[in-house]
Amino acid sequence: MAEDKYLALAEHKPTLGEIKIAPEVVSIIAGIAVGEVDGVHLSSSGLSESVTSFLTRNTKAQGVKLGSSEGKLRVDVYVYVYLDYGTSVPDVAKKIQSKVNQQLLFMTELEVTEVNIHVEGIIPAKTTSTVDPDDIFAENDGDKK
Repeated sequence: MAEDKYLALAEHKPTLGEIKIAPEVVSIIAGIAVGEVDGVHLSSSGLSESVTSFLTRNTKAQGVKLGSSEGKLRVDVYVYVYLDYGTSVPDVAKKIQSKVNQQLLFMTELEVTEVNIHVEGIIPAKTTSTVDPDDIFAENDGDKK
């Protein structure tokens, strides 16, 4: 017998039947929640996943993996973070954890036991050069002579 691929929700009124949500829906919700945190972008695992997500128009689920152990839901999020110098990576990761957990509980009533954040890269904020391309050896102390 094939394993049920849907996540069953807690029943509020058993006489009405059960509610099940596809794992893809949970992944998309988590991906959208990650996108709401400033400067964070989901990473994709590779070309084949990117092509599949493009063809199925599933761009928000890239970088989100679901798992379970002992019947408890675990979410792994793989991200790239755009940071200004001095920004705390753990603080950004905690914001992602909180946002994902909050949105999954609010939108699906699923309780998540773990939200693991995997920071795969940090991209520094764009900096501007103060070097004059016409005179690269000029002193750059702000004084004009």
